[in-house]
Amino acid sequence: MKSIKSPALIFFLITTLSCLSIHVLAQNKPTKQADIFENADRLNGNDMIERLAAQRSAYNKNRSKNSLPKAEYIINRNNLTLISFNGLDYYIKNNRVIGIQGLNLSDEALNQITGKLVLLDSIQFNQSERSNTEHFNPNVDFQKIRNIDRQFMLTLKMLSSTVRDIAAFTKSENPSLTVETNVAKMRLPNIDKAAEKSNVQLPVLLSK
Repeated sequence: MKSIKSPALIFFLITTLSCLSIHVLAQNKPTKQADIFENADRLNGNDMIERLAAQRSAYNKNRSKNSLPKAEYIINRNNLTLISFNGLDYYIKNNRVIGIQGLNLSDEALNQITGKLVLLDSIQFNQSERSNTEHFNPNVDFQKIRNIDRQFMLTLKMLSSTVRDIAAFTKSENPSLTVETNVAKMRLPNIDKAAEKSNVQLPVLLSK
């Protein structure tokens, strides 16, 4: 009887330990993931857009080279960063949107969102730097600066409207599917042509 019970007992113990290990791992995995996101840097993207626009507008009223607003990226982040836009939390790492909290999105959809946001972010940064550089030109052309600043403001408005549209997609019964379906249809206008047609005056109000 002992020789029969011993293998059965060993099998029972191995099975029990295996089940416990799987249960512990299943519990720890989301906890570790939550800890990683909890330690991420946090930014309010809408506030950043408004601040960059306000700084440029304030500078154009004073035109003091000592107070030139520094060009800043919004999306371009190497460290894991949580950036909130219109109530949605975007997880950014290595200049890429790796997820949006509460949504189950494919890599293709995330790539499309990344492409749109990174493009606009790069343009606003470059326009800000161009404007600053032009102010130190010995033959400064203020009309050129006004055109650059107009493009800068338009780019910020486009970035603001893009994240606002993405947030609107999540108001449906199936937000993940709606975002997947509609984000590919979003088109970015030609900023140069938009600037030519625009009568935007500084300061400009950006819609949240």
